[in-house]
Amino acid sequence: MGEPSDSLALFLCHESESSLNEDDERIERSEEHFATTIGDDEDYVAELVLKENRRFETEPTKTTSSVDRLIAIDWILTTRTRFGFQHQTAYIAISYLDLFLQRRFIGLQRDETWAIRLLSVACLSLAAKMEERIVPGLSQYPQDHDFVFKPDVIRKTELLVLSTLDWKMNLITPFHYLNYFVTKTSPDHSVSKELVLLRSSDSLLALTKEISFTDYRQFVVAAVTTMLASSTSSDIRLTREEIANKFQSISWWTSNENDNVYLCYQRMLEIEERKHMTPPPETAVSREPPASGSGAKRRLSFDDPDQTSPTAKRTRRL
Repeated sequence: MGEPSDSLALFLCHESESSLNEDDERIERSEEHFATTIGDDEDYVAELVLKENRRFETEPTKTTSSVDRLIAIDWILTTRTRFGFQHQTAYIAISYLDLFLQRRFIGLQRDETWAIRLLSVACLSLAAKMEERIVPGLSQYPQDHDFVFKPDVIRKTELLVLSTLDWKMNLITPFHYLNYFVTKTSPDHSVSKELVLLRSSDSLLALTKEISFTDYRQFVVAAVTTMLASSTSSDIRLTREEIANKFQSISWWTSNENDNVYLCYQRMLEIEERKHMTPPPETAVSREPPASGSGAKRRLSFDDPDQTSPTAKRTRRL
């Protein structure tokens, strides 16, 4: 049996079967922590921010191909729509993906696109287990004409994600702050709260293709997103001082937060301007080869002795 390549070896998991069966017990789920929004408790928000700052400062800095990342995000967003998952479920899945890729570099070869797809399935499945009331079975996740993943392989990849993230799945996301920042950025309710929340949720998912989970602190992203969503005109450009004035009533807010929010605000404006100037691609980024003429599904296997051979056939069982 041939030895797997380094990039494929990342997905090999030699945990015992009992470890796989303990997934639900080992993941601590907190309904309060994973609420879509939080209230106006300044102390609670300040505690979340402090916790987030500590984690942000300790994150490693590895990078993976942006194309591979976009392939994964496209699949996650499409599947979210198919299952009717909440916005934050997809956001958390992409956050798991970013954190995993930060800690484990994956240099995919042309015929190894299946690995990023498998990682996408595992991340979304984990996020759904954390967030959704009704969770689809692993066999229900959409497959394509090239790759079909068996549930036991998805479970092993889930375990790899869990171990890579040190089982810390209770992520703080912008969704925890939305309700709070809506009251700060639009106190006069010139735009309805419901509309601001909807705009913010949509924007957060769209932004995942442009910024990584580790690029900014999540409260900064939430502050900027709600600020833009509550604007009555897309032509309005706020100054640093105007932004600072919006948050001056927050007890834990500092001048450093003003700087971070302003920088994030400028970047989001640049992203929006670039979108208007650049026509969207005709198709989603994908490096997968066309389907065979027979339309037969292909299955991949980790223990296939031919998987490391440059000339190996792609019909494998996974």
